[in-house]
Amino acid sequence: MFLLMGLIILGLMVSGYFLFVDKILPGISGKSTAATDKNKEVLPGNSEAVSDSVLAATDGDGQIITLYFSAKDKDKLIREIRKIPQEKMLLTLAGNIISELLKGPVSPEARRTIPEGTIVRSIFFNQGIFYLDLSREFIDKHPGGAAEEVLAVYSIVNTLTELDKKAKVKILINGVETETMKGHLGMRQLFTRFEPLLASNL
Repeated sequence: MFLLMGLIILGLMVSGYFLFVDKILPGISGKSTAATDKNKEVLPGNSEAVSDSVLAATDGDGQIITLYFSAKDKDKLIREIRKIPQEKMLLTLAGNIISELLKGPVSPEARRTIPEGTIVRSIFFNQGIFYLDLSREFIDKHPGGAAEEVLAVYSIVNTLTELDKKAKVKILINGVETETMKGHLGMRQLFTRFEPLLASNL
């Protein structure tokens, strides 16, 4: 009698084990796999949220930048593309870009807009505005004239706003505002990108 009851109990235990393996365990495993797959689906979405321009800028050993200089034969700005060492910090990158602008153009079709001897004293970015502090040479050594003043300022503005097209630019001279550049272009304003000044072949 006791032997028969033992065999019945053993049979029930074996049946329960196979029921667990065949029915319950796959359901648990399926839920776990589904959760993992769901998590995996989120990652591509996050990657796609990164803009193409950011991905392009951080790819490779160098970084492509766009500078604007005056066209040699007309009152327009022309674009010059350069490659500089990779930099992820915004202010450092902005400073490096302006330093390249100060070197003047490489292309024979362009001419410099910023007088030689001009120094970047400081640059910072706050609430969508680039504040660029230049040395006195920027004004003192500039030839003057309404068109030339516009080209000088907007070569800076359009170059900096390559980093953020919606940004504004405030130019200071030796840490303070100046009324005009050389009697024509007002310098107390916040400058925004001005693409109509670009040569039509850009």
